[in-house]
Amino acid sequence: MQLAVPRYSQRSFPRYRYVPALHPHPVIDPQGHSYKKEEEKPSYLPPEQWKHNDLYLYGIDLFNNGYWWEAHEAWEGIWLTTAKSDLEGQYLQGLIQFSAALLKLFSGSERGFHNLRHEAATRLNFCRKTMSEKKMRHFMGLDLENWLSKVEIFCQALKASEGQPTDALHFASFPALILEP
Repeated sequence: MQLAVPRYSQRSFPRYRYVPALHPHPVIDPQGHSYKKEEEKPSYLPPEQWKHNDLYLYGIDLFNNGYWWEAHEAWEGIWLTTAKSDLEGQYLQGLIQFSAALLKLFSGSERGFHNLRHEAATRLNFCRKTMSEKKMRHFMGLDLENWLSKVEIFCQALKASEGQPTDALHFASFPALILEP
């Protein structure tokens, strides 16, 4: 099911959303959606050129449509080109970790979700503080403060639903990444 969120890339989605133990591993299994597909090795693009970073935008599309493993993979290629401890590196790693956290939650591991979410929050709170000091509202097109507020609402709803099956959480409740126009 796709959400009613904008698309930022023209790339097609893989034929399935990878969930461990439910689907063939995308790159290892011969039945995987990316088996023998050459890994993208992007060149570095500064964060202010985010609108021209198709792999970043594709990662946003993947994330917003529940392809969390695939979003993680797209962003990791970009993250590898960055300085890991600066705003850009921490931002991308935070998105990667939050994507992995959602995959854990969807796979039934609330503990894994909380652990990865905590790691993502540490990185993204560093970004929030750095952006505040620089009087920035958006980074790479995202209103980070607004999105983190939605993440908090999602996590509160998750906590309130403790004891219910994970699939009781509606897909549309996941906080989408909406970029500035």
